[in-house]
Amino acid sequence: MPARFRFAAAALACLAAAPALADWDRDKLDKGIVAIEAQAEGRLGVALLDLRDRKQWSHRGTESFPLQSVFKLPLAVAVLQQVEAGKFKLDQPITVTRKDFSLFHSPLAKTFKGERNDYPLSELVRLAAGQSDNTAADLLMREIGGPQVVTNMLRDGGITGISIDRYERQFQPEIYGLKGFGWDDTVDEPRFRAELKALKPRLRIGALQAALKDKRDAATPEASVLFLEAFAKGNWLREPAHTAFIEKIISETKIGADRIKAGLPAGSRLAHRTGLGMTTDGINHATNDIGIATLPDGRRFAIAIYLAGSRADANEREAAHAAVARLAVESLR
Repeated sequence: MPARFRFAAAALACLAAAPALADWDRDKLDKGIVAIEAQAEGRLGVALLDLRDRKQWSHRGTESFPLQSVFKLPLAVAVLQQVEAGKFKLDQPITVTRKDFSLFHSPLAKTFKGERNDYPLSELVRLAAGQSDNTAADLLMREIGGPQVVTNMLRDGGITGISIDRYERQFQPEIYGLKGFGWDDTVDEPRFRAELKALKPRLRIGALQAALKDKRDAATPEASVLFLEAFAKGNWLREPAHTAFIEKIISETKIGADRIKAGLPAGSRLAHRTGLGMTTDGINHATNDIGIATLPDGRRFAIAIYLAGSRADANEREAAHAAVARLAVESLR
């Protein structure tokens, strides 16, 4: 195993062996999370890992949850690994055409002019990891060799609880039982939405319920905080400047301000990546947030929150994230 990955493998063993009385008020966490999950009206998974003394706590920590755009953080790391391997340069131009557009959120597609444009690789990383741009993420994934490259990177680093398996243009339609778009297809989002609306509710709901149990494009909360811990330690990348580049992007993002960040005390810092799925028939696929929180006193911890299959509205789901973060801070010893 490469030296830079040994820490993550050792971290997994240490986490499993953590003492029962960790550096968190576990009783407070156990009681508080029950009420938050009830209010969230969905399946809530949480993991906390103190970056000073490695104490941990989790709720449904070994269960799998849909990743949604959380995958864009390990994707960014995988891209930078290939930069370090000499396969790419950060200022290397990547050609984008209109046929490359993916489903849903894409600032790149909204500001696109003409039929083809070149973007520096660094800009695609910024768009994907910072603005959750689906087009940029799919393009980066294709450039590095596909989703399995990211999953293999995680496996090589000792992280077995995160699996990245499909492009955005594939898994988003498949969540609802529709055919995903291939790279030879031009994504027609209005047509997709019309087909989705035309499906009988029982078919949409059935497909969504199956997707909520799918182990593809999914993660466990405990694996997520181990990934974050290794990132905080700089273990995924050889060059500190590359880790700092990604950290700056995910610290400055405006997305998800009402989730974990809203539950942290004033003066805290959060480097994070969110994930959000569609809501159909009153059921939200996923509302997620994982990150590294730094409190005003310098205390740092990794936090992963996944909320799947919730019937609460968007504000209530985000409030649940903030409540978990608040509970985590209040439970620190």
